[in-house]
Amino acid sequence: MRRLLFIASTLIALVAAGCPLVIQVRCDDSFRCDDGEACVAGACVQVALESAQVGAACTSDATCGAGLTCGMGFPGGYCLAPCGAGDTCASGSVCVKELGRCMRACGETCGRPGYACTPVPQPGSSTWACAPTSSNGGDGGTDPAPSEDAGCAGQVPLNEHCAQACDCAPPGADCVDSVCVRACTRDSDCSDGSRCNETWHRCEEGPRLGEACRESRDCPGSATCNAQRRCKTICNTDWSCPLDYRCAPDSVCVNECTNTPPETVGLTCETSLDCARCGFCVASGTVKQCRQPCLLDRDCPGGAVGSCEQVGSTALRACRLP
Repeated sequence: MRRLLFIASTLIALVAAGCPLVIQVRCDDSFRCDDGEACVAGACVQVALESAQVGAACTSDATCGAGLTCGMGFPGGYCLAPCGAGDTCASGSVCVKELGRCMRACGETCGRPGYACTPVPQPGSSTWACAPTSSNGGDGGTDPAPSEDAGCAGQVPLNEHCAQACDCAPPGADCVDSVCVRACTRDSDCSDGSRCNETWHRCEEGPRLGEACRESRDCPGSATCNAQRRCKTICNTDWSCPLDYRCAPDSVCVNECTNTPPETVGLTCETSLDCARCGFCVASGTVKQCRQPCLLDRDCPGGAVGSCEQVGSTALRACRLP
């Protein structure tokens, strides 16, 4: 107790005398320093990152300077600085949040041979930085090597634990609350074998409407697994169906056709779910056959006048069969 009182009184005396009190946080491989700090002799110390060094060629971390690392997956090496949730990067550099690293900002400074101003970490990204061009064996930071150098393996599947966005394997996935997720508004935003959860607006594994199922709990939302073992949702209008789906004449939601007609056109069917991705099951005499939905004649093969006709007494239309 006397020792604690002595230490406390000594600290108070030092502060009162105007002596600066510096408390250094210990660091090692299991405890990383904050952005703008470097681990020096086991303690986190403030460092002034040299923005001119970010994006420079390198052969090791030492050639980049304190607080920077050398990304050897980039052609000729690439000095990288860390950036976190605050997107803090030195002047002349920009934070690529998916990688958790600062890269050289676009401008006259992007003059390295084989490098150019390009979206990172993949084509279509909103962030632009000085990155390898495809002619130099890179693709603006989208190949696996640069991601690994940024501290990511890119092997974590959806809904599994992650530390940062580039840990996630699916393209376009983000690390939210330490879990790999992919934001979506419709099923087409998700990769094959997954669908968009209407409540959370995140891609999840499982069959979509009209796809094969074993039981109702395999299907999205309130959809059920029908007798033909396909996920089925009953509808009255197109508004009753999710985005990219429409209500077929037999009141089931089917995927909306794009530029490719359903491959089942002309085949016999019981319901529109038998017509694959986007067909309508329509009565033709004594049988039901799969037809291609349409709005105008030009939506049908050949686009002949009258080729898009009304289906029964409904407001729906389908292409005439050949």
